[in-house]
Amino acid sequence: MSAPARTLEVPASLPIPRVRPSRTPAARPPRATPPRPHRRARRGSPFAFWILVAVVAGILIIGIASLSALLVQSSFQGDDLRTQLTSLEQQHEVLREQVAAESSPQRIMEWARVRGMQMPERVVILHLPAADEAPA
Repeated sequence: MSAPARTLEVPASLPIPRVRPSRTPAARPPRATPPRPHRRARRGSPFAFWILVAVVAGILIIGIASLSALLVQSSFQGDDLRTQLTSLEQQHEVLREQVAAESSPQRIMEWARVRGMQMPERVVILHLPAADEAPA
């Protein structure tokens, strides 16, 4: 359980001060004519605003359509490049196989025999001095 809050006792002998307004409102002369209804200030022609809106919207639509066309065009170019790459990879593989077949030792020996070449009976290997060795 909690204890009740204390109350402050204000002595009745003290007078409560009255606060006076800091300024008094200025007296206005009475109006001779009734007040006019509040009118909105006119800033410009609504026709010009709609022309501006139409021009901006047209520019945005043309810009979006142009970007879309560029995106589609780059997509087609990418597909063409992928197709060309696949074709070149296949051609490279065929050429590698041809190089391997043409450079096999058996084929070279057969080609040499057809042209009348033969293996030497005695092979002489000459050793040349290396460039850093000086002849004695």
